[in-house]
Amino acid sequence: MGKQQDQNTTDAAAQAAATKEKEATYLVIGAGTAGLSFIDSLLTLDANATVILVDRNSQPGGHWTKSYPFVRLHQASCNYGVNSLPLSNIRDKKGNERFSVNDLATGQEIKDYYKVVVEQFRECGRVHLYFNCEYSKDDSGYHFVTNIDTNEVTRVSCKKVVVVHTNLLVPSMRNGPPFPIDSSINSAPLNELPTHVASKQYKKYVVIGAGKTGSDAITYLLRNGVDQSAITWITSRDIWYFVRDGLWGGYKNYRKDTVKLVDPLVKCKSLYEVFLQYEKDGIMARLDTSTIPEVFKGATIDKSELAGFKSIKNVVRLGRVTSITSDEIKLEKGTVPLPAPPADTLFVDCMADLDGTLYGYRHPEDFKIFDGNQINLGPVVVSFNISCSSAIIAYIESTFADDSEMRNNLLYFARGENHTKPNFKMFFSQFYYQNKTFNALGAYPPAIQFVLNSRTFLDAPCHHYLGLPGFIWAMVGPSQMAKKANKFVERVESGDFPDCQDCFGVAGRKLPEPKDLKIKEKSKAKSNYPPQKPKSKFGLNCCASVDIVNAVEKSGDSTNMNGAVKSNA
Repeated sequence: MGKQQDQNTTDAAAQAAATKEKEATYLVIGAGTAGLSFIDSLLTLDANATVILVDRNSQPGGHWTKSYPFVRLHQASCNYGVNSLPLSNIRDKKGNERFSVNDLATGQEIKDYYKVVVEQFRECGRVHLYFNCEYSKDDSGYHFVTNIDTNEVTRVSCKKVVVVHTNLLVPSMRNGPPFPIDSSINSAPLNELPTHVASKQYKKYVVIGAGKTGSDAITYLLRNGVDQSAITWITSRDIWYFVRDGLWGGYKNYRKDTVKLVDPLVKCKSLYEVFLQYEKDGIMARLDTSTIPEVFKGATIDKSELAGFKSIKNVVRLGRVTSITSDEIKLEKGTVPLPAPPADTLFVDCMADLDGTLYGYRHPEDFKIFDGNQINLGPVVVSFNISCSSAIIAYIESTFADDSEMRNNLLYFARGENHTKPNFKMFFSQFYYQNKTFNALGAYPPAIQFVLNSRTFLDAPCHHYLGLPGFIWAMVGPSQMAKKANKFVERVESGDFPDCQDCFGVAGRKLPEPKDLKIKEKSKAKSNYPPQKPKSKFGLNCCASVDIVNAVEKSGDSTNMNGAVKSNA
């Protein structure tokens, strides 16, 4: 996802220093997943669109550029990234990416992937790239791009500004832990963990943080020979985990397995009861069954990781760390002594999202995606999917008339403090917003066709067994997925769930009708994007062996995927 670029006011001296001028249709601030997915679909759909892309990092990828070396996607690779370029290693006979719970791209693969994406932008000749640059705006409304190294200033003229709104902060983006720590204590960010484990300098490890980052640290230590008895895990609060292979099995069963997500939404009496049913079905998990976690951020694991987490005996649940002295760890709800001897112990900082948001996303009640000459990216309108959400926003921008109110009426997402908290209800609100967004887009059938043809859409027929017929059969056949999804929406809006009485903040909104929608006149020009290439650099250039996929899915070890593909390619 892209890091928000602050819109600081530029003084008169900075204006005078501007040595260059550039003009484009769109000025996009942020080269993370949201910004890149938006640009990719925009260039494909609008042959006349030109873009200036600005990011303070030296390369594309947003927070991926700062990630730890062993990070992987927590979701399947088949629908991550942008629409024009496949990422997954697993393909069917037609070259379509195949869904697999074990095909999780590494951080380096994602960074390499995004380099190819921006090279596609460059090749089409309609995008100017400004990396290692800061964006600013003066009181007169002029836009400026300043190179961080050279201080060279470029004044930009554009019709619209596209801003990515997120305050995502990963540990490597901070200057040390967010609390006082005695100088005698050995501490390191997660990025340095592989070096320290390989050196065998430390006999004990204290992992601070229980979210995605902390979970990855625990898994890395266990899978690299560190015994659970040598690990202390400080969790400020318990969280729910989504167990990917607890829901989805093999490739052929994706549609049937997904029914397990929808059926409880129709049958259970409350959202809380639905969540507990998910736990019984192995879809959700918690580490301490004696407490009910209030937090759910979408952290996704597999069964083997869950078993590893549960093997850790020394788990500290006393709130956040407030300081570490020479002899004890001070927390919000108490203190614990340092592991002895302290010199043999490494503290690993995995704390993130200190503002209590969902990965930095918090949008006020009056937040608008389309706001005059500004487009605000960040809200997720497709459940836990920023890639597809941004592609849909680009589709609306390129397809529908320039009417902000009409466009915003097509999109449903979390707004306001009560509905952006990362609690268990958020899982259901995401599903509700997605269904409402798709129902709204259904007033213009080509919009739904765009979604179904998007590789960034997890349920896209191209990713799954039997393709479009399989999708239709799941929706209207015996599983009745479409009917059940609509029934869930009806239950939410009728107040049938006692723990949701406000339609997740969108009570009273009416879906648009076809007569409400105004479509842009279609340009006769043909887009030169994406560039036509005979083969992709990513994934396999032909169908991956079915034996590879089945073997890895049977073993449940996703770390074998890349090696298996390479040895059988």
